[in-house]
Amino acid sequence: MIRNKKKLLTFFTVICLPAFIIASPDWLKINGISPCWPVIWLLPFSLNNKPWKSAIASILLGIFMDSFTISGASYIPSLLFLSLVWSQYRLHNKKIELFLSIGLMAILGTAMVGFSLWIQKIIFYSFLRNYWFHSWSIYVLGSEVIITGLAAPFFSSWLLLTYKKNY
Repeated sequence: MIRNKKKLLTFFTVICLPAFIIASPDWLKINGISPCWPVIWLLPFSLNNKPWKSAIASILLGIFMDSFTISGASYIPSLLFLSLVWSQYRLHNKKIELFLSIGLMAILGTAMVGFSLWIQKIIFYSFLRNYWFHSWSIYVLGSEVIITGLAAPFFSSWLLLTYKKNY
């Protein structure tokens, strides 16, 4: 019975992630910019699993996210780095006692993912080195960091509690 609950929980989270990415609710956006759902999902998964499991999950999640974009920039390096850092945090037996510490980790993770994509786009496309692109990127990155920081304590902590309860 416990094994079926694990499979059902994994299936539910894997199905819900693309649904949130594709059809993010309007009440959860800032001027059309939705939260960084991969960070919200990867944070509790990495905190609850070993480094090799979270690394595999981050690579698969990065491949999935890259299928939505047409640019050369990839989510894989930043998500892989974050999954390894967060799973090492788990291995040191540190407990997450505050509700908002998950939000802080999600803010830092979203900033890392955003800066990684930004730098990759600058390297791949030399014509993006103008003022307009950077001001627009700063606005998008700031909005995404804010909305992820507000949404992550609710969604990620719920997933973390569910994982701990069922695993």
